Amino acid sequence: MDRERFVRDSWEALAAGDLRPFAQALAPDARWRAVVDGPWNCGSRDAIVEAMARNLENGLAGELEEIVPVGSDRLIVAFRPAHHAPGAWPLDDGIRYLVLTFAGEQLREMKGCATHAAAHEYAATAGR
Repeated sequence: MDRERFVRDSWEALAAGDLRPFAQALAPDARWRAVVDGPWNCGSRDAIVEAMARNLENGLAGELEEIVPVGSDRLIVAFRPAHHAPGAWPLDDGIRYLVLTFAGEQLREMKGCATHAAAHEYAATAGR
């Protein structure tokens, strides 16, 4: 799997309202952790797909800024949301960060990070 291509293709599909490529890549035990862990985290493929569908219904849109591979199993995805509600997930100079962790061909975890530095630290150290 070309993971960077997967992210770009999934982003384009999501922008068009198509969750299938993203959902098909999720491991059954995939999880989506917010910047700050809490009851809003998603602990399964179904919960992630449901949350992403809600996000799309609410107008999730934006531009990919950068995709950075870290090691053999992680990517840092930086994107600039088109809209940002006050009090929403923090932005770092207008950018949101997600660290994606893969196991083989499947996406196992998405972890929100508040800053560029936090994303790099998490990608380099978490779970290793």
